Order: sequence, then structure tokens, then C-alpha cells
Amino acid sequence: MRITNSMMTAASVRNINMNMERLSKAQTQVSTECKIQQPSDDPVVASRAIRYRSYVARVEQYQKNVDNVTSWQKVTDSAMSDLSDIMQQLKELAVKGSTDALSDSDLAAIKEEVTQLQQSAIDALNTSYGGRYVFGGYATDVAPYSLDSDNNVLFKGQLVSDFTDNGEDQAIKSNIGYGSAVSINVEGQDVTGMGDGNLFATFAKVMDGLDNGDTTAISSCLDDIETNFDTILAAQADLGARMNYVSMVGDRLDKDYTTYKELMSNNEDVDIAEASAESTTAQVVYEASLSVGVKVMSKSLLDYLA
Repeated sequence: MRITNSMMTAASVRNINMNMERLSKAQTQVSTECKIQQPSDDPVVASRAIRYRSYVARVEQYQKNVDNVTSWQKVTDSAMSDLSDIMQQLKELAVKGSTDALSDSDLAAIKEEVTQLQQSAIDALNTSYGGRYVFGGYATDVAPYSLDSDNNVLFKGQLVSDFTDNGEDQAIKSNIGYGSAVSINVEGQDVTGMGDGNLFATFAKVMDGLDNGDTTAISSCLDDIETNFDTILAAQADLGARMNYVSMVGDRLDKDYTTYKELMSNNEDVDIAEASAESTTAQVVYEASLSVGVKVMSKSLLDYLA
């Protein structure tokens, strides 16, 4: 087979282009630290990348949901702890007010303190997180507790003693992972109790007793206060169980995130040491092909006549 100069030149150009493409790919991998730049480079890697990135994105969203739920529940738990402290102070004032030796001015001073405690209880139950009231059920945009003109406490516009939820569950749920939804809120009536034995009814009984100087009536409120304590603690215990569950889910999501990120990295990221070595080799080969090409393409008729 006869080899001509044009054939040698074409072969040299083709080899130079191939080596230049190899060098470009190697340098791109080093600079981007990615195995592929477009799906056609490696369809298998590309399809896995889509799947792993979807997993990571889903876990990241679940982690955000867990963070939001955790913050909401911590705010709620803190508010109930404050409410327990308020009821403890009410108990101490009730014990103090049941003493027979107190004057009218002493009883009036105690009533003023009880009135302030009632307002503190209302404030605690009107706690909000991110602009949403945590004890209002679905009605998160309006403060659930308020006082009317007669100093009666209202819940969602109704007297607390008259309020009934009619069996309607207003649990706000959040999806925190793989179809696992958890109730994030505590409804106000679950904390204060309902009917005549609710927390604010106890406040009213204590204040009436102080107004009338009825130490027996004040003393009888101590049992009601204990009942209110039990109601708060039961609601707090239920919330605590859900908080523990959310914490466990959060730990599992952290592990899943690490696993999926590792899979994604193994699938997409290049080995830098290996890629650098390939880039160096490609550079040497490319320069060699240029050197050979120069010698082939520089030949002329004069070189053969010399």
C-alpha cells in the first residue's frame, strides 16, 4: 500500500485532534471535579445522578420540615412550662389568701397579683411561632385567648367554660419523612381543660373568693389547681412523646443524608489524583503528537532533493 504525504498529514491532524479532545476532557474533569458534563458523556452515571439527587433533595426537605416542627414544639413546650409556673404561683397565692388573719387591703393586693397571673396565662396561651399562634388549632392567624368587657376569658370568641370542640380534631400535621406525618401542635382546650373545671374558671373562683373574703372557697380551689396542673402535665407529656419521635426521625434523616450524599459523590465526582495524572499524561501525549505532526507536515520536495 502506497503511503502519501497527504495521508500522513491527515493522520497526524486526526491524532492531534483526538489527543486535544482527550486533554480537554481531562482538564475539564480536574477543574469541575465531575466525571461528566452532559448526559451523553455517560448515560448510566447521568441516570444515577438524577436518582441520587432526587433522594438528597427529598431528605433535605424532610430535614427542613423536622427543623420547623422541632422549633414549633419547643416554643409550645416552653409556653406550657411557663403556664405550670404561673399555676404554681396561683397555688401559693391561694394558700396565702385562705388565711383568716388577712385584712381587706391584703386580699385586694392578692387579687391584683392573681389578676396579673391570669393575664400572664393568657399571654402564654397566645404564644406564637413564626407569626402563627400555637394553641389556636387551625386558626393560627388570630390570638385564641382574650378578655371581654366583663373580664371573662374567651377562647376563639367563646367563654372558655362554654367552649366545645364538638369532637373536631384540629391537629396540624407535617410530613417529616417517607410518608410519616406527625401532629405538631397542642390545642388550647387540651391545656386549660374544658367546662367548669378549666384553668380560667379556677382563676375566677379564686378572685371571687378574694372579693368576698371567703377563705373556705379560696382553700377549696387548691384541688382545682392540682387538677389544672395534671391537665397541663398530661398535654406536656403527650407533646414530649411526639418531640422524641421527631428527634428520632431527624437522626435517621441525618444518616440517610450522609449515605445519599456519599452515593452521589461516588457516582459523580472524579478521583482528583487519578484525574490529575490523566491530565498530565494527556498533556504529554498531545505535545508529542504536535511534535510529530510538525515534522510530518514540514516536509517538502526540497527535503527529498537535498
